[in-house]
Amino acid sequence: MLSPEEIARKQQELVEKRAWKRRRRRKRIISTVFLCLLGVFLIFVSAYFSYQRGLAKRKISTPRGSIAWEAPEYQRTHILFLGTDSSENAPSRTDTIFLAALDPNTGHAGIISIPRDTRVYVPERDRWDRINAVHVYGGPELTVKTVSEFLGVRIDYYIETDFAGFSKIIDTLGGVEIDVEKDMKYTDVAGGLYIDIKAGLQVLNGETALEYVRYRDHLGDVALVNPNYEVYGGRVERQRKFIVAVIKEVLKPSTILKLPKLLGQIWDAVDTNVPWTLALKLAFAADRFTVDKIETAIVPGTSEQINGAWYWIADTERTKQVVEWVVHGAPMPLTAEVLNGSGIQGIAAAAAEVLRNQNVDVKRIGNADHFNYPVSEIIVGSQDVADQVAELAELIQAEVLIDPFREETVDVTVIVGKNFTK
Repeated sequence: MLSPEEIARKQQELVEKRAWKRRRRRKRIISTVFLCLLGVFLIFVSAYFSYQRGLAKRKISTPRGSIAWEAPEYQRTHILFLGTDSSENAPSRTDTIFLAALDPNTGHAGIISIPRDTRVYVPERDRWDRINAVHVYGGPELTVKTVSEFLGVRIDYYIETDFAGFSKIIDTLGGVEIDVEKDMKYTDVAGGLYIDIKAGLQVLNGETALEYVRYRDHLGDVALVNPNYEVYGGRVERQRKFIVAVIKEVLKPSTILKLPKLLGQIWDAVDTNVPWTLALKLAFAADRFTVDKIETAIVPGTSEQINGAWYWIADTERTKQVVEWVVHGAPMPLTAEVLNGSGIQGIAAAAAEVLRNQNVDVKRIGNADHFNYPVSEIIVGSQDVADQVAELAELIQAEVLIDPFREETVDVTVIVGKNFTK
């Protein structure tokens, strides 16, 4: 048995231990309250300055060559991502440019890639130039202003990184899995670029990922490889594919759990005016974003030589449509090809007009494999698309056929049969 002295000592130890726990709990409560108050304060400060900035903003002007229309009200945050070429002896140019429109409340997002050779008018210099040269004249701020006027989109923030920062970000994520479509081999001694990547599914680390997005094949930066279906190829298209792969990596459950921690490491690799409050909000909302809720596109257009120099010339009307769909989140129409299956002259064009009136984006008009289709057919690749075209099928009296192995670059193929009436 314990002696009275030992019992008294034990009781005293218990009293001191309880007192220590109370002090510790009180400190924890005070710390928590302080952090909450600090968070609320930062949110109010951020909201205040965002409000003041909004008051100070003027209506977007419309210089020559820009795309003019009134942007609708929206809840998305627009961030311009800039990848610079890390030039040490001269001001950096932007090697990669894309605009992301993010809605952390719904998880919907849109990403539009802007080819670096896109021809834009720069009012500050009163001249036409490539978009990638704007960074040389005025850094990310002027690039944001120029892209904003070019697309007719309010841009809230920018995130900029160079080659070294890009590699660090990819390594921080633990690499990115991507299916390399072909062997990539290229040497540029002057530029210090040595690329040798084998085809196939693999995880690219920071260094190899940088080589993948910098590689240029015979298509160059971007090319309209199929005007009929508006299919693009080249480095910009490959970069768009890589962006989707990065998004998939970030949205993995194992990565989402680490995002708040990774955020600090990634922050060291970029230059940005995104406030910490927004960065944390996006990080904590990452589980709401899914790949199927993210739309991507390239500024539509074609290459053209002007005064001996090659540029990417944006299709103004088509770019306006893409911005509405991808950036502002307007419903994207189904894409279609319309084929004459009856042999009646002009019937495919007439059917295409009906489709366009139903908000279907007709990419191509042509002839079917034969002219003996008694009934019109709408061929789709899934039940989901079949449900979307049900009313259209009833309108033009067509049968809907599902082909799960369909490999066309449009959502639906409409074969106009003899039963179609103009």
